[in-house]
Amino acid sequence: MKYFLYWGCSLEGSGANFLVSLKPVMEELGVEWEEIKDWNCCGASISYVGANDLSIKVLNARNLAIAEASGAYDIIAPCSSCYIQMVKVNHEIQEDPELASKVNQALAEGGLKYNGGVKVRHVLDVLYHDIGVDKIREKVVKPLTGLKVGGYVGCQSVRPYGEYDSVERPITHDRIIEALGAEAVHFPKKMRCCGSGIFLPEMEYCFPLVRDILEDALSHGAQLISTVCPMCAMNLEVYQPRINKALGTDFDVPIVYLTQLMAVAFGGDLKRDAALHYNIIPPETVIRAAVE
Repeated sequence: MKYFLYWGCSLEGSGANFLVSLKPVMEELGVEWEEIKDWNCCGASISYVGANDLSIKVLNARNLAIAEASGAYDIIAPCSSCYIQMVKVNHEIQEDPELASKVNQALAEGGLKYNGGVKVRHVLDVLYHDIGVDKIREKVVKPLTGLKVGGYVGCQSVRPYGEYDSVERPITHDRIIEALGAEAVHFPKKMRCCGSGIFLPEMEYCFPLVRDILEDALSHGAQLISTVCPMCAMNLEVYQPRINKALGTDFDVPIVYLTQLMAVAFGGDLKRDAALHYNIIPPETVIRAAVE
């Protein structure tokens, strides 16, 4: 299995632990990938502050066009914000000939053209549908027995099209958690928005959003929360001290990427492969208790 990998800006910065843990996990599962050459930002962040709609479409179409010209592989977009931008633009271009013409007029300035021949996939889609939970389970050498994980889906990873999972009752994240030997904790707010890109300009509005998600996960027994979105990971983890001060809470909840849990369960080194030392709220103690 081979794919183009579009890791976007976040996985080179705030979500570096996602990328570090993704690589050994995919290699262990026999997945090959090729980085999209000369890729550009998908525009997810600037889309929240009034960026021109056509410019966002051209940014994403450029990445799609480069991938299309380079081979017939699907694109994996691990970042949920990147995924929702790319899959949405891909649909719109394929369904609207007038938009496709405008986008290709802009792409032509750089010697590119997009014909709609690429499929954009979320990493959960590939893990669940292409690889499968049985193969993931086979690779587990250190089962996360007894670890109670709240699989936070958020509002972007399965929306807007629900191409690989239900938009109302998603299961892929939880099934992968279970394949690692952990308990997938069901909590009703696992699909509630954490504030996404409006967190910084609207911090006081977003604090209660995160508080409600964390409280819901904890009240249902979660010891930590896993995610597949760098924006969600940042909002749920980084702002816990500020939320505690503003709202009188006492959160100290580890937030990890699903691939970090997979790297640990596959027997990888906690630093080199799982990059747990990148996390702001240390998850090592609770994870070690499950595997040692």
